[in-house]
Amino acid sequence: MSETSGARGPRGTYRAVVVGETGQGNYGHGIDLAFVGLPGVTVVAVADPDEAGRAGALSRTGASTGYADYREMLERERPDVVAIGPRQPHRREEMLQAAIRSGAKAIYTEKPFARSLDEADRVLAAADERGVRIAVAHQNRAFAGPRLARRLVGEGKIGRLRAIKAYGKQDRRGGGQDLTVLGTHMLDLMRFFLGDASWCHARVVQGGRDATPADVHPGEEQVGPILGDDVVTSYGFADGVTGSYESAQADDLGAGNYFRFELCGTGGVLCVWSNPAGQVYYYPRPFALPDRPEEWQALTPDPLPLAGAGEGLPGANTMHAANQVIAADLLAAVEDGSKPLSSGQDARAALEMIMAVYASHIQGDRVALPLTERSHPLERWTAGAGR
Repeated sequence: MSETSGARGPRGTYRAVVVGETGQGNYGHGIDLAFVGLPGVTVVAVADPDEAGRAGALSRTGASTGYADYREMLERERPDVVAIGPRQPHRREEMLQAAIRSGAKAIYTEKPFARSLDEADRVLAAADERGVRIAVAHQNRAFAGPRLARRLVGEGKIGRLRAIKAYGKQDRRGGGQDLTVLGTHMLDLMRFFLGDASWCHARVVQGGRDATPADVHPGEEQVGPILGDDVVTSYGFADGVTGSYESAQADDLGAGNYFRFELCGTGGVLCVWSNPAGQVYYYPRPFALPDRPEEWQALTPDPLPLAGAGEGLPGANTMHAANQVIAADLLAAVEDGSKPLSSGQDARAALEMIMAVYASHIQGDRVALPLTERSHPLERWTAGAGR
């Protein structure tokens, strides 16, 4: 069976709108175009307080109407589908709650899903109450490489899976910022393969020492408080599988393209980069040997469903095909009542794994998942330290 089989799309017709904010997260990684051209979907309006940015989005999407205020757009248009693009999550809850109240059936939003678990809980509770499906832009779930790797693991290509090792970009954002804005992709992929983690054990370092409450500071892109320039964390999954994630500020500032994950089994290793059409690398031993680099084999995945969908579409980027896979699947989930490929519940679970890093570091020990306390651990820590 092909790793891309099972891709699905909508059968009905839908009116979609787009929320963006030029200069404040823009339209994320192509979220404005996620529904453009999908069968049965018409993008009817765009909201952006920036006039020039709004004009550009209208041109890209083909929408007929533009608004400066997304709340006015939702009230007037009463859409079936809402795409929420801005990268910064500081107004994400406000935008999601407005979209839910508008009567929309489906929402596709940029990540991070929320700044804290209590924010995510409120959004999902409101969506559940109104029967709204939410999908989040964790595009790696739709990328060709992870799909192939999951099939190969299922076929026993690497023996018994025993560990997943994931790495951030290791650039100037290394540590807490990388964990929040990019680590969410890697932690979501761990769950894509393994389901929920039951525990987390982490250490957060700042300047070569254990991070303290005095090191907590606001993250870039208004993601909330962050901590550390070096993060190492482990997660416990079922069947004895351990997940790990590392992010640090590397001396080469990420020039080595470290953003990847490794699936380590008793009989081999699979290495996959976070790349829409990246190859999967296979090593036929449980541990890579530096004196036998020639044993690495490159495996080419099947193309993504909807590959080539963005050809000739102005503004479409390398994420476009993956965005369209997730968007089409979201609408199919609305129609058959199923869980979307990249659901809001999945995104909350990835966020919980991030919050668990800080909770574990603060406690100095392993913490159980799910977390009982839903507010941000760093906010509680700094409040307790009198900051």
